Amino acid sequence: MHRLIYLFSLLLSFHSVAFQVQPMVAELAPSGSNAQQTIRVMNNSSASLAIELTAFDLKITPSGEEQLTTNDADFFILPMTTIIAPGKSQSILIRYVGDPILAASKSYRIGVDQVMIDTGESNQSGVGIATSFRTLFTVVPEGATAKLVIEQKQQQQEGLWKVRLKNEGNKLLRLSKSTWFIEQHDDTMSLAGDELSRALSGKLLLPHSSREVLLKVPKQFKAEQSQLKVQF
Repeated sequence: MHRLIYLFSLLLSFHSVAFQVQPMVAELAPSGSNAQQTIRVMNNSSASLAIELTAFDLKITPSGEEQLTTNDADFFILPMTTIIAPGKSQSILIRYVGDPILAASKSYRIGVDQVMIDTGESNQSGVGIATSFRTLFTVVPEGATAKLVIEQKQQQQEGLWKVRLKNEGNKLLRLSKSTWFIEQHDDTMSLAGDELSRALSGKLLLPHSSREVLLKVPKQFKAEQSQLKVQF
């Protein structure tokens, strides 16, 4: 298992150097000039890079599993496919053209997929999918707000809690942008930033939805004896 994790880390490191996408997270308005975002794809490799872009609806089950469904109607993407020369970058326009009247924010993944094609630069041929990025795009109506409720927490095992969260608001919650405070008698701790991201199994909570997350905590903290607060 450790070897697999190490190899996966090496692959991620290689891909992040050869092929980059910015930004990975964006908020759009339902209409007007703020309903669009330009993303930049950078080809840092020594070979031409062919990519294609696809929009997906983002759903999250109560257990925390992401479900993606292709959505060809809500976005205008230009270009949807392109070939980027070595060492060059390409700007791509992403414009929301879906329902302009939203009661709650709506989140999508914009997939940026490397397509393996024969560009004449090597002896390899054929078509297949290689590196993929899944950016997060959220369309937010004016005045939308999130409201987090901690419904339940329980001890999953030593050093690990299962926490059930609910978003009673109408805006996506990015849990990794919060600070978590744990208090047990005279012992207190807080988790934020990268430390929280490493401790938390799930990072997103959609509007008007509930989900479970796993939280890694020091072994001395017991779920039934502790108070948990989350601050944004």
